[in-house]
Amino acid sequence: MGCMSRCAKYFLCLFNFVFFLAGGAALTVGIWLLADRTSFTNLFAKMDGGDLLTRTDADVIKMIAYILIVAGALTFIVSFLGYCGAMFESRCLLCVYGILILIVLILECIVVGLAFGLKGDAEKGTKDFLKSTIQYYNSNEDKTEAVTAAWDGAMIQLKCCGVEDYRDFQQNRNWTLIGRMVPDSCCKRGEDGGLIDSSCPSNPSEENSYFQTGCYEAVARAIEKNIGIIIGVGVSLLFVELLVTILALYLACCYWRPQHACVDVSSRQAW
Repeated sequence: MGCMSRCAKYFLCLFNFVFFLAGGAALTVGIWLLADRTSFTNLFAKMDGGDLLTRTDADVIKMIAYILIVAGALTFIVSFLGYCGAMFESRCLLCVYGILILIVLILECIVVGLAFGLKGDAEKGTKDFLKSTIQYYNSNEDKTEAVTAAWDGAMIQLKCCGVEDYRDFQQNRNWTLIGRMVPDSCCKRGEDGGLIDSSCPSNPSEENSYFQTGCYEAVARAIEKNIGIIIGVGVSLLFVELLVTILALYLACCYWRPQHACVDVSSRQAW
């Protein structure tokens, strides 16, 4: 094999070995969550210092587990094909691997195109869905603790209130019946983590809360602020996927030639 072929082989081996481990880890966590949720959530709570998973409904945990299992299994299998194909110089495995990565690349481009083409509908649908979850915020119904914890975390971290503003909570009977306008997580906090104004939930203002700042707008601002990083990561991901596809198909062509006759670009000699 030539120098270029050897470099391509070892790069594919290293690249797929890393994703092989990542896919295996995701698959293991998914199976663990599905088989024994309690032990995992207790361990996560000790490591993270929070109780988000312990407050999350069992059906949500099960859905997360299924997602991890599917994503982990796909990553595990595809990277296994790429690693074995490169390591054992299998033209068949490399062709299958290259085609699978190419399909993923095409699907990603289609999703991005649809996201830009249907931006208005996607934005409206997202806002409507988020507003529908607010109706279950801090309610006594089953399967709502995860909704409350997620909204509290988002509003505190993003310094926002509701989807578009505080009026989204007016559709929630928990607030209209007790006379509160916003939850505590919409209010500004001091260095000790407590509210700077105890009257904020019933009488929010610009000075003591973020009641007029919607979380959707806050997320949009965060994306715009880091748009360069997001574009860079996206382009890098597409470049790497395209690169491994080209290298896999290149090696497959090399292994197809009689006696693996790949040309070494540096020496211009055939092996």
